Amino acid sequence: MTRILASNVWGSARGRWRRVLALALQVGLLAGCAGVPPAHGRSSVSAKLFERTGFELVESAPAGKVSLPSESCLTDRLTEDEAVVIALWNNAAFQEQLTDLGVARGDLVQAGLLPNPEAVYFFNTPGKAYKYLVDFPLEALWLRPIRVAAAARESARVSDRLTQGALDLIRDVRQACADMLLAKGRLRVAEDAVRLRGRVAELAAARFKAGDASEQEAATARIDALTARQDAVRIAHDVALAEVRLRNLLALGPNGSPLTLDDRPPPVRTDLDSGVLTAEATTSRPDALAAEELVAAAAERRRLSRLGWVRLLGLLDATSGQRTGHEFGPAFRVTLPVFNTNQGAIARADAELERAHRQRLTVRNQIILDVHQAYLRYAQAVAELEVLDRQVRPEVEASIRRAEAAYGEGNAPYVVVLEATRQLLDTHLRREQLFADLRRAWADLERSVGRRLASPAGTPGGAATTPGMNGGEAEAPAPPPQPGDPAP
Repeated sequence: MTRILASNVWGSARGRWRRVLALALQVGLLAGCAGVPPAHGRSSVSAKLFERTGFELVESAPAGKVSLPSESCLTDRLTEDEAVVIALWNNAAFQEQLTDLGVARGDLVQAGLLPNPEAVYFFNTPGKAYKYLVDFPLEALWLRPIRVAAAARESARVSDRLTQGALDLIRDVRQACADMLLAKGRLRVAEDAVRLRGRVAELAAARFKAGDASEQEAATARIDALTARQDAVRIAHDVALAEVRLRNLLALGPNGSPLTLDDRPPPVRTDLDSGVLTAEATTSRPDALAAEELVAAAAERRRLSRLGWVRLLGLLDATSGQRTGHEFGPAFRVTLPVFNTNQGAIARADAELERAHRQRLTVRNQIILDVHQAYLRYAQAVAELEVLDRQVRPEVEASIRRAEAAYGEGNAPYVVVLEATRQLLDTHLRREQLFADLRRAWADLERSVGRRLASPAGTPGGAATTPGMNGGEAEAPAPPPQPGDPAP
């Protein structure tokens, strides 16, 4: 009687334990089998980029094939915006970086997978206590959400990092366009120098024939004209070098029809506040957001390292039993933290989390430096261009006209004409350089802030005026003049 009562009590207790274990398993399965968040892909980077700059990525970029916007034509004048779109769609290095999205997606999918259960079967063992069993690592059910969270953070970090890479590429393309326009501007000035010095040489030769100038003076003027021609030949090759660098960024290859760029002037903004731009950039620039995601991912990995040593196997075995010979019974196997609790992995995760925090601070300091440097360079170019246009250029152009007229009449020595010509050419060269500095600094400033400061025009080649931060518009500077144009 006592044996029967004990058997009934044990049977009921075992039944309760089975029900509790089944309930715990169901709860764990519900938590462990929750959906995996979608991975960030090319469309995500494209949406972020469009929000910041108005540019989008192409859905797919076949390797070795150049994709062009429908409204772009390489034989026509290529605007800066068209060049940027071509580079975003075709630049080989950037397309290579975009493959990191697929790697991050694979890691996220892998983090969401549960391990397969394992089965063991023993042959020809009729008297063995365990004839066959099935085990499953139960710790995977509560560790899976942590792994998924870390992988999702990493996917978001890759997306933000590639968005910043797109901003860097946009900056590089715009600065390459500025370099090519500068090279062509210098070539124009060099060709005008050939004409100016040739005209002076003709005046010197005429005065020598009339006996009003020495042979040495005529020879000096002739040498100056030949030297100007030599400089023009050298600068013409600089244009070809600048074009090759631009074509490489656009992935167009070194051969093809020459590129003709739209030389509209850069915007002039005097209402920008470096403090406001810096505060915006440190909180919203993609690399700042990527640094935040890195910290979050490192925190999840640190959490995982503190639980990663746990091994809890749920077992379902069939014993020889007393009735059928294959009675099922639940069991579990757990790791006892006697010798280690994953101290090495925990220490590594702690160090990675600290490094992520410090990297976030490094990125913040770099953003502050980028914005302030770009802002100061832009402000410097704007201020210098204003002085050159309003004061230096009119005076120099009036001086060269007076010097040429006086020399032709024999009322001024050649050295006066030579110095006036040099000042005129230096002024025009400096103006071309300042326009290039404006374009480069403006491109760098927009990249440093992380968005387009000028209003997107909606079509390649927007308006030449740029809206101010408070709704006002600043007039764009006039295009570089040709030497010999009348002074304003």
